Order: sequence, then C-alpha cells, then structure tokens
Amino acid sequence: MSCRIVSRWSSALSAEGLRWVTALIVAGSCGCAQASWQVDARRMPASPSAVEAKDAVALSAMAVVPIVLPPWQDSKALAPDEGGVRQIGVARALDTLDTADKVARLLQWRTLPSGQQVAALQWRADDAYGLRLGLEFAALPPMAVFRLYASPDAAASYEVTGAALLEGLAADAQTGQRTWWTPDVGPTPVLEILLPAALATSSLQWAMPQLSQIVVPPLVAEALKTADMATLSEKRLSNACQQDVNCQTALLDQRDAVIRMVYVSQARTFQCTGTLLNNPRQDLTPYVLTAAHCVRDQATASTLQTSWFYYSQSCGSQQLFAGHAERYSAARWLATGIGNDMTLLQLDEAPPAGALFAGWDASTQPWGVAVAGLHHPRGDLMMLSSGKLQDDAVCAVDYVGRTLDCAPQAQADGGFYRVLWSQGGIEAGSSGSALFVNGRVTGTLTGGDNWCPAKDGRVVYGRLDQAIASFAAWLGADKAMNSDMHMPVYRFLVLRSGGEFYTLSASERDYVIASFPNELVFDGVAFYAAGRAHARLVPVHRYFNPEVVAHFYTTSDAERQFVQTYHPSWNYDGIAWWSPAQPGDGVEAVYRAYQYVPGVHLYSLQVQARDAWLANAGLLYDGLAYYVWDAP
Repeated sequence: MSCRIVSRWSSALSAEGLRWVTALIVAGSCGCAQASWQVDARRMPASPSAVEAKDAVALSAMAVVPIVLPPWQDSKALAPDEGGVRQIGVARALDTLDTADKVARLLQWRTLPSGQQVAALQWRADDAYGLRLGLEFAALPPMAVFRLYASPDAAASYEVTGAALLEGLAADAQTGQRTWWTPDVGPTPVLEILLPAALATSSLQWAMPQLSQIVVPPLVAEALKTADMATLSEKRLSNACQQDVNCQTALLDQRDAVIRMVYVSQARTFQCTGTLLNNPRQDLTPYVLTAAHCVRDQATASTLQTSWFYYSQSCGSQQLFAGHAERYSAARWLATGIGNDMTLLQLDEAPPAGALFAGWDASTQPWGVAVAGLHHPRGDLMMLSSGKLQDDAVCAVDYVGRTLDCAPQAQADGGFYRVLWSQGGIEAGSSGSALFVNGRVTGTLTGGDNWCPAKDGRVVYGRLDQAIASFAAWLGADKAMNSDMHMPVYRFLVLRSGGEFYTLSASERDYVIASFPNELVFDGVAFYAAGRAHARLVPVHRYFNPEVVAHFYTTSDAERQFVQTYHPSWNYDGIAWWSPAQPGDGVEAVYRAYQYVPGVHLYSLQVQARDAWLANAGLLYDGLAYYVWDAP
C-alpha cells in the first residue's frame, strides 16, 4: 500500500480407448504467541508432474457470435494509484448480456461429430489492452467445459471444467450464484462452451452484467514508444527511483519466487506483488504470501492471475525475460492476519519449473539489519529496493478508505517493520512484496513513501514473526505434515460398462470431463482420502481393464497378487490414494460387489446398497473394500 507518509504517518494510501491419464483468522500485534523458526528455499523441479503439458486445442465452434464494445470514455472510473494497489481495469456494464435469457438467445448451439454441443462468443474492444469476463452462474453443470482463445484463429489459452469452477468459486450467500472472472488473454477473447450430448443446454444458465476492461497497459514499457526508451532506462539506473533486479547478485535466486499478481475486485482489475513460500515439509505446496489490502477473501483469490520470471532479459535490458510464464488457475484463500496486513494463499495450479519456493524467517528481526525488497512497481519488470530496518511501528490499515496510519515513535511489539531505503523505492503495484533479510522472507509490504528517488524514504512491512500464528496451520511444522489429509475423491459413472471410476486428482477429473464427455458422467465428490502415505493409513491400488472398460480398487496385497497372476487383462495403474487402516470417528466403510455381467465392481458407503447386493443373485458381494472419511 504505497502512500506519502507525513507527520503522524497518516495519509491516503491414454492411452487407447478409455485409458485415462493417470474463516478469517485474525492476528494482531497483541495476544498471539510469536513463533521462531526458519525454512530454507527449494526449487520447483522440471518434471512432468510439475506442469502437465496440454496439446493445442483449436476452436470447435463453426459460428462465433461477436459482441463489440463501444469506446471507453469514462476516465474518472480509473482511480489514481493510491492504497498501494495499481488499478489497470475498469468495470463496464453489458446490457446485452445482463440476464440469463439474453445470453441464451445469443448462444448458437451446434452439434459436433462427437455428439458434443458447442457454442462460442467473442468480445472485442478496440481501445482495450485486455478483457476479463464476469460470468455469473445461476446453474452450472459439472460436465461443462469452457475454453478461452485470444482470437478465433488461436489455440486455446485456457480450459476449465464446470466441476473445477464449482469447487473453486464461492457461492454468494444471498443468491447462491457463483461468479467466474476469466483470465485476461487479450482484447478480443473468444469463450467456447462445450456440453455432453445428453445434457440439455438449458442446464447451463449464466449472465454477464459486466466485464473488466484493461484500460492502461499492464506493463509500463508497453505504453512507451521507442523514443521514450531513454526515460525507461534512466528509471532503472541505480540510485534512481528503481533498480533492475538483474543489476545485482545477492538476490538472483530469490527473484524466481516473486510473482506479479493481477486480480479483480468489484469488476475492477488491479496489480500487486506476491512471493512463493516453502514450508517445513518441503512438499512443493504452492503457498503465496501477499498483503491483505490486495487479497483478503475467496472471491478475490478466485480471480488471481500470476506472471512468473517477470524480469528483464539482463541488466539494463528493456526486454522481458524469454522464459517468463503465465498461470491462470486462481488460488484458494487460506488466512489473513489483519493486524499485520498479510494474507496466505494456495495456488490452484503448480508453479512453472524453475520457480523458487522462498525460504522464510519467522524470528524477530533486529533494528539496523540490512534488508531488501523485490517487487513489481506499476506492474513493471521486477525491481529491487534496499536499505535497513529502522524500527518497529504500530499501524492501522483502513481497507475501505485505503489509508495507512502509523505512530511516529518506535514500538518494539508493533505489528510492522519500518524500513529506511538507501536505494530504490516503491510504487503502486509493489504492495504485498516480500521483505528479505539474509535471503529469507520476513514480512510483506503495506505502504510508505513513494516519491522518486526514494533515498531516505520510509516504508512499513507487516511482520511475519507475528502473523505466523495465523498461518501455522499451513506453514507450521506439525500441521503441515497433515496438509494433504481428507482430500476429495471424485466419482464417475462409466456408461458403457456400468462401472465406476474414482480419482483423487483434480487434473485427472478435468481431463476425463473434457476428453470423454459422452462416455462418463461426473457424479461429484464420493468421499475423502489422503494424498500420500501417513501413519495408520494403507494404500488403495487401482487397476484398469480395457476390455471391459472398468476399474478395480483394493488394499489387499494378496488380492493384488491373485489379480496379477490369474487376470493379466487388469493393468496396474498405481496407488490411487491412502485410506484409514481402521474405523474411527468420521471414518466410514466402503463396500464392494462384483457384477458378473459385464464384469465390473460396484462400490458404496451405504448399508442399504450392501444389503441389496447380498440379496441379488447376479452379484457377488466382496465385503468391505476399504475405509474412507465421509467429510473433509
């Protein structure tokens, strides 16, 4: 939250066929125990599991309905850069799409050779740098597939299923509607919608009363002509307003943990900075630390779009690093420490290979220690500011009025670190960036002086040593060891065989929905299990029979050996999930039966289903298959 601090520091601030690929927590500066521990950094490995490669998908719809927006003329709708976040997009009303009936009349559904139903719309705004569409769902079938294209001729930029949106979007408490803000893929986006053959188009109901139009360039350099590049170069020289992160050597590793964040709030688009954090378990869970005045609820987190390796090609270069990457899949809001203006998120998509999970230090930092900040001022390529920790401060953040009020005197137990810059500075868009001490994250930027140059400027960062109490459920050593317990297991009905397919993987769920829309029916969450081995858990093994198109699940080593020896047509898929070894609180039994024709297994948590199987001569009751949790 950048602001001009005055007197009292108070200011405005397959394989083949059907073989599938495998409450707000408040922590203030008083009354919460301070933790003291450190976590080292680690790299995101370059492996197939890190980023799942997707084949280019061309537009399926033959007819694309155009929607042309008139020029945007309301310059007053764009707020000045204050409050630390940088506004780059404005809300625009869409009278032609503000009801579900209007949308239904515009959509021109066609049937593909596969039987799928498809329709597409394209928006165009000649004076826009980009568009983010705000779809308000009154009815959203899980088997729906949405694809975004930068233009009708482009390959798909982003694909998401209805199941993923239902899981990730928070429902409005009053209307029950879920709002999806699409990623920004450019000023002429095409939205393609696909539904299974058996699903009525009326099962999908949505309206778009407004969208967010990007009206200023997300990157400062995009607005400059060649003749103005000298100004940009001067801006990046040392001892001026900003310093290119590549013109130093101390934090070259840490730059790969810093991300440019773009999000939507009240149909307006903003920029901030965040930092990818490691955790004691070193399990590559993508936690991101940022400021609460950037993101502090699930509605905003669901709109998050991130830019990675967003720095110059080399020191003094105006070119964006060739290896930069975009991620579109939003995030899950975990917790907010209001007293320290700090929020912890978990990304819904894995970071790109090579990203750094930054180390952090949750111990109290001494006054006078050397500090540095890595950030994206005005959405620009990454910059570095450096100085020293001057003292601790007591500050109040007004999230509605976007003001920051800090007491001028030092206070040892204050919720913020006050930093005195010796080089560099901050601007709108820098908010949420990390404060590094000896290469580890110790806080996040709230606000401060933003004049240029900012030598002797003062800024304040929320203290991680105090906010860690709010985040211990994810960053704490004890709780983090159980962060992948009670994960949802998804169920599909296989239409050809009458069998059932289960998966713990959300990416596999979405792959099946998008690839086999007429062969399987998504049935939602069946139960909950663990994503990896823990004490008192047993692995559940998965087999697939391509002849029958059926899956088989077992925890029994003897049964596995029997299947492998006498039934080679059942191919081993690996461990599907881990389940409780014994019954207990919240643990339910899963019963299993074998249907002789066509040769599939059935599974159920219901005692009534078990009793019906026992009375059915066409079924062989197998008994208890394994245990699961019935709730998250």
